[in-house]
Amino acid sequence: MSAICADDDATCSTGTGAIPVQRGFAAGLKRFVWRVIGWIVQYEEKRLSRIALSELTDEQLADIGVTPSEARREAARPFSS
Repeated sequence: MSAICADDDATCSTGTGAIPVQRGFAAGLKRFVWRVIGWIVQYEEKRLSRIALSELTDEQLADIGVTPSEARREAARPFSS
């Protein structure tokens, strides 16, 4: 069985040690699943950071150079943006 090699796009045997480029439906599905997982991780990080920002005191906000109104506005934004 031969595969497309990642190093020079030449056909090579699977025994050469080259990493084959995955193609086809399964590879596309795998990439899609990883993209969805990445989106979920980013969404959760953003959600948690906005929750943490909303819980800071005025003194803590002043330490990081954010006004309370800016913090409230950022914490109130939807998680998709």
